[in-house]
Amino acid sequence: METRIKTNQAIISIIAVMFFVVCWSIVSVAKMSDLTNKSIPGWSSERELLQLQASLWEDDSLKAGLIRAQSLAQQGRKEEASKIYTNLMEIYLDDKEPVKQWLILNMKREPTGEEEAIQSLDQLGKLYQKNSAIIFWRMFLEAEHGHNEAALRDVDSLVKLQPDSAINYVAKGQILSEMKRYDEALKAFDKATKLDPKRADVWGMKAGVLAKLGKYDKALISENKGIELMPASFIGIYNRACIYCLKGDKANALADLKKAIGMNPELKQHVVTDEDFRSLWDDVDFKNLIK
Repeated sequence: METRIKTNQAIISIIAVMFFVVCWSIVSVAKMSDLTNKSIPGWSSERELLQLQASLWEDDSLKAGLIRAQSLAQQGRKEEASKIYTNLMEIYLDDKEPVKQWLILNMKREPTGEEEAIQSLDQLGKLYQKNSAIIFWRMFLEAEHGHNEAALRDVDSLVKLQPDSAINYVAKGQILSEMKRYDEALKAFDKATKLDPKRADVWGMKAGVLAKLGKYDKALISENKGIELMPASFIGIYNRACIYCLKGDKANALADLKKAIGMNPELKQHVVTDEDFRSLWDDVDFKNLIK
């Protein structure tokens, strides 16, 4: 179930997060550039602007450090910016932002860039062994590039360090699902939903694993919880249609599929290649629905 539109939730999440990461960084640097290089409406003098800049430079907080580093990076002073990020990693052991920004600054935009980023994170991890955020981002990249055994080792380390963090169990469930270790993935998603029961996507991931195990009734219960939390999302409705179809419930499968297509007509193109609907591909009602 939560496969492609579904179990590719892991890949979708990765792409979305990385897109946000890059965009956030660009916007933040742009704002700092505005602060450094332009006058601000409502400010009476350049002196006030310089005083603000000085206060930021004197502030040792995480936010001020990030702003400082981004400003240096924007000026092309990469080594100085990197040094600030690594200093922040040493102080803020569980905060993901310094590691994230360090990656943005140092990761190459080449086919081998991600592999080199993993190696760089390995080196960082040796220097800052207590920093959980380094482990998180390394696991993140390892999972994205199919290094599932390495990613699983890292996520197990995170679970030991942060046993009450739902996101670690979500990541573990996704990795185990990709490895087709569905029983273990189910345990991880169970833990994640207990720690954070309001994440609709995780209920959907759990439903996908249950469907893989042939536990369709339990899968429907889990999918329904996700739909209750996010009723406006077509993904949950579509995935529930998949479960109904796998269960052999044509009427409910077509009803949900019709509703999902009404919410997103592009699903018509997807459904004709989705193996979950194979049993209906030659069905007249199915063909009428997607034509």
